[in-house]
Amino acid sequence: MTFVCFRLRADLATTAFIYLAVLVLLSLFGSYLASGFLILMAVAGLAYFFAPPGFSSAMGLPQDIALVIVFLLTPLTVTGLVRRARKLTEAARQAEDVAKQAARELRLAINTIPALVWIALPDGSLDFVNRRWQEIGLSLDDLQGSEWINVLHPDERGEVAERWRIAVETGTPYENIERVRSANGEYRWFLSRAQPLRDELGNIVKWYGTDTDIEDQKRAEDAFRVSEQRFRDFTDSASDWYWETGPDHRFVTHFVSEPQLNAIGVLTTSRIGMARWDFASDLEEEPEKWRLHMADLDAHKPFRDFTYRAASRDGSEIYIATSGKPVFDSEGRFLGYRGVGKHITAAVRAALLEEALQEAKVVGDNIAHDLRTPLTRVRIRLERGRERASTLEELRAVSDQAIAGLDQSLTTITALLRITEIEHTRRREGFSEVQLAPLIREAGDLYDPIAENKNVTLRVEVPDGAAVRGDRDLLFEAIANLVDNAVKFTPEGGRVELALLHQEGETVIRVSDTGPGISEAEREAVTQRFYRSDKSRDTKGLGLGLSMVAAIIKLHGFHFSISASPGCTVEIVCPHAQASGQPQRAFCFSPSPG
Repeated sequence: MTFVCFRLRADLATTAFIYLAVLVLLSLFGSYLASGFLILMAVAGLAYFFAPPGFSSAMGLPQDIALVIVFLLTPLTVTGLVRRARKLTEAARQAEDVAKQAARELRLAINTIPALVWIALPDGSLDFVNRRWQEIGLSLDDLQGSEWINVLHPDERGEVAERWRIAVETGTPYENIERVRSANGEYRWFLSRAQPLRDELGNIVKWYGTDTDIEDQKRAEDAFRVSEQRFRDFTDSASDWYWETGPDHRFVTHFVSEPQLNAIGVLTTSRIGMARWDFASDLEEEPEKWRLHMADLDAHKPFRDFTYRAASRDGSEIYIATSGKPVFDSEGRFLGYRGVGKHITAAVRAALLEEALQEAKVVGDNIAHDLRTPLTRVRIRLERGRERASTLEELRAVSDQAIAGLDQSLTTITALLRITEIEHTRRREGFSEVQLAPLIREAGDLYDPIAENKNVTLRVEVPDGAAVRGDRDLLFEAIANLVDNAVKFTPEGGRVELALLHQEGETVIRVSDTGPGISEAEREAVTQRFYRSDKSRDTKGLGLGLSMVAAIIKLHGFHFSISASPGCTVEIVCPHAQASGQPQRAFCFSPSPG
């Protein structure tokens, strides 16, 4: 450059300007020391070659000296500024690199933490979500803006939206528990929290929030709550053992205390998978009780002190009183029953013994009451015969009257004992299927000659096929008693009808007549022992026939009703024969007149 300027005969000022431009350019690329060395070389070149006198280091003019000094300071200053600018640029670049690295690390951390992270604008609309959202099948497109409301449970959307609106408007931190839907449609519980980021003036610039999965915690809390409620239920109705059943009423839990294990001989696992009626032993004896109990269970009603009989492990009978309440989940679905059981065998046996003693006393009182008059009459007749009979024939006549009176007393005693036997017998154990049509025809054949002699028409209509479970001999005795009463009280020229009907799964045995009938006020009393209505005072009998019928009907779990037709209609209502283990149903049936 010095050679070029020298050849061009450039003056000192021009050469200095050219040198300055070159030095500035070189300082942008070179180091500070190299720039300083070049500046010194340039000053020496200016002073030696271009400042007069030429080719001499001496400068004679003051302005030349000033120019060289200005030249020296100017590149030094420019070079220093350039060096500083380069340092600032390098620092800025390094800061930018650090910021980028921090951003990468922050994003990595956000995507790594076990929570759903989201960022919202000051107006509350979402503009960023981390990768954790993809694990439940959701992306920013599904949540951006206000679309996030659509992934919440429908029952909670309104409440959550209102809470978020209040937080955004007031600038207060947000916290709520809500259910979020994943891509497979399953809802899980999340704890949602958000904090606002403010600038120096206090204005919100961003909302930063997280959604933490608390489904397992929620389930644990629900399970604990259910467990707590279950044992609270147990505590509220503390008893000998606790149980739970499923929706099908079969036991899923059966906790029996140690003392009761020895008392009833039942293992805790022996009832699992069974329903209560699977091991009860009184189904056939009390079908109506079991029908009502099953109806309550199907209606999901609570029950208390339902008593039934079962067999212990050694085969002995035990009595159980159980209480339960239905259990539902949070959605209202029926889960089963939960309850307690009591071992009440001792109490029931004591009550049965007391009842038997009371019954024996009543029977004894009835026998004594009913026998007092005929025995007194026999005694009077024998005394009179002893005092007044003068011939053998008169004495025989008195003896015959006494024997007749004694026979009547024996008949009464036999009938009373028979009723007691039926009421307290174990003959249910011998129940079997009984075909009703042949049984009823046999009763009709027995009383047909008696009705014919009295000029009473006896009509029998019995289709084949109907059957019940019971004791054939006792059922025949009950029907025969009803037919006997009907023929006995029907006047000459009347009619008696014996029919077998089928009505809505039930079998009805109907005996109707055209006799005087039984008034409504007396229909309950006629089944009591020794009761005789005013209409039957002149008719031979003991007043025990309908008592016998009532005892037999009760033994079988059937029902009979008395109503008015032109005369009297009596109906025995019984279910069809069913498989063993299924409770029979007994219904009260009120026939229409006629």
